[in-house]
Amino acid sequence: MSKKTLIINGSPRLHGDTATLITELKKHLTGEVVEISAYRSKIAPCVDCRGCWKTAKCVVKDDMSLIYNDDFDNVVLASPVYYMTLPGPVLSLMSRFQPQHAAMFFLNIPLNLRPKKGGLILTAGGKGNADGAAHHIRVFFRQMGATGFEEHAVKSLHTDDLPAAQDTKALEDVKKLAEWLNEE
Repeated sequence: MSKKTLIINGSPRLHGDTATLITELKKHLTGEVVEISAYRSKIAPCVDCRGCWKTAKCVVKDDMSLIYNDDFDNVVLASPVYYMTLPGPVLSLMSRFQPQHAAMFFLNIPLNLRPKKGGLILTAGGKGNADGAAHHIRVFFRQMGATGFEEHAVKSLHTDDLPAAQDTKALEDVKKLAEWLNEE
């Protein structure tokens, strides 16, 4: 059975450190891979219209439907860290998980998400501190129904001094992540 992997790319840079690690991951993944750019996709932020409070479904029709369809076996969040958290467009995309929140907390509807494996790729320059992103990352994977991301996290956190393309540990970890995602 062929696996289907969703990669959320949280970087604005087409050829930066995050893109380098995504490219390396894709080399080793089997099955179908769908990549959604938080910067370039047609996914609007939540405007708190509260339509989902009645139906547990988002009334906005855009590329977020690819994520809502929940037909992936794996989901990977690949993102740089800016000011110790995820970039604004990633957080904006995450705001669209409001229907899941409404289902759980307003409508008492269980999510019944398809279980999937989660993988994390983080890059950072500067001091490389990604601690502030931890809460948002946990929420993202919970709302996606994905587990294993903490044990299968790839980090290249000092890219100002060591670009991801030269970070042998991160490159090895990406390959290990792909191998785990490919497992039945």
